[in-house]
Amino acid sequence: MIQFRKFVKLADKLILNRANNHVSSIFFTHNFQNNNIKNTQFRMNSSLIINVNPKRNDFTLSNDSFKINFIQHHKRFYNQDTNASSVWDPYPVPTNPLIDKSAETALDQENYKKSHPHGQRPPSSPQSGRNKYNIPIFNLFSPRVNDAILTTVMGIAAVGFGGVMYHTWYEWHEVRKVLQSFLKPAYLLKSKIKETYFARDEYQEIFSVIAGDTKGKYYLLVGENGTGKTQLVLRAMDIVNHYGVVFCEAHSDPEIFKTRLGRALNYTFREDYIGGLFAREAPERGSALLDVEKALNIVEEVAYKHNLRHGRPFVLIINNIHNFKDDEDGCDLLELLQQRAEAWASSGFVTMVFNTDDYSVYERMKMDATHMETIRVHDLETNDAVKYLKEKRRGLESEEELMHIVKNRIGGRLSHLNRLTKVPDADIYEAISQLEDEERTWLINAIGLIPNFDGPEYESQKYAVAAWKLIREMIKSPTKSVTLSMGRDITGNPRYLKKLDHDGIIIIDTENHIKPDSQISINFFEEVINSKGFGEKLAKVEKRLEQVEKDERTRELIWSNKNKRSWWI
Repeated sequence: MIQFRKFVKLADKLILNRANNHVSSIFFTHNFQNNNIKNTQFRMNSSLIINVNPKRNDFTLSNDSFKINFIQHHKRFYNQDTNASSVWDPYPVPTNPLIDKSAETALDQENYKKSHPHGQRPPSSPQSGRNKYNIPIFNLFSPRVNDAILTTVMGIAAVGFGGVMYHTWYEWHEVRKVLQSFLKPAYLLKSKIKETYFARDEYQEIFSVIAGDTKGKYYLLVGENGTGKTQLVLRAMDIVNHYGVVFCEAHSDPEIFKTRLGRALNYTFREDYIGGLFAREAPERGSALLDVEKALNIVEEVAYKHNLRHGRPFVLIINNIHNFKDDEDGCDLLELLQQRAEAWASSGFVTMVFNTDDYSVYERMKMDATHMETIRVHDLETNDAVKYLKEKRRGLESEEELMHIVKNRIGGRLSHLNRLTKVPDADIYEAISQLEDEERTWLINAIGLIPNFDGPEYESQKYAVAAWKLIREMIKSPTKSVTLSMGRDITGNPRYLKKLDHDGIIIIDTENHIKPDSQISINFFEEVINSKGFGEKLAKVEKRLEQVEKDERTRELIWSNKNKRSWWI
């Protein structure tokens, strides 16, 4: 008993000497057998246990004092069998020993021994012996670290799930917007002409195409500038209330055409996609052709689903495709559109309609055309033009006067007829004279002959001479036309024929005939060809062309003898 009291005093002294003197609990298990002390445990600061056992090398009695061996260990894991704090100390106290057994565990073992007196071993604690190293994965870190990991994982999962949901919604929204562009009318596209003036067969065919009644083809509308091709298409769109039809205007710049196509289809080429802020922009992103291809892919997806439900093809109209340049970019863009038109015509769920003023476009598309059908749009017939003028002029002129005006002066060009009916009460003959003067001025500026031209005008005068040679042969012909092969022989350069057609001076129809552009042009050409001195003027320009060409090919070498030294030449 004296020894035990000395031990308690020594332990208390050790405890009181610790920093801050924080003692959470002291538990004694003692038995006064075998030197009156069997086992004594002190538990301090929830982490310090002092074990004193009467075994060899555990304590010895010398000079009336005990030698206490401490087991030092860093507590790094949460002990679920105690009421200790669950905060991991990153800077542990070096003297903190390993928690081998808590007070609750010791009481449970004593109670188990009392209830099982036959010597059965109590179940081992999860953290005793070898089992104390079988630590669950959730106990590898402190609760704060576990909370941080769980929060991070949940945050990443929420962001990922939100990103997938946003991407799915965005794809659905893009398809829906393109679908709405075909179903909702474009109120800015309105026709100014009534359908009563388009009673001919080709007009009825166009109405059938726009209404979606035809499948398996795509169409090319060819006609002179001002014949009413665009107004005809817009009128057909008004009849169907723009249902299933999208109208897009072509442009020489592929980037501008891409923007116009996206505006017509209500497609932004994924420029408003938020995911693009977190992605590297692709190197091929700057290609306008690639963006046009992506837009057509969306159209194909939308048209396919709509065709399955309703059995009606969509109609995509590209107006004025002659604006595409005859260079590499323009040819690639036209080829892209025609290839997609061929594929859609085979499937039958999209019908494409191209509108052009130039015959050269027809030649370019004809090489790869399999399902293409060409519709030629001409001027109004004389009777239709007279009927149109009579209604718009409110009967101010007689039918004979209108017949003479249409047949001999302005023809059936719809743009010219609209000029005469712009102001119904104005003098019609004054309007005709003004129209003829404007046309005459335009032709003179385009192909006027200059006998004494300077060198820089060589190409323009060469083009003018070729044009007047062709015009002279057309005017002399009874039909006011020549064949395309004759035109190539007369001009000597097929490129001039394409330029004349593009400039609106001549017409090249699908029957390979070349004609003057309009009745006003025919009257002006006849006036110039039959004028006195036209042949001499044309010959002078040709002679001047030969002289300029000779001067460009000739080089003069001048030798100087001012200095008579032998080495000077």
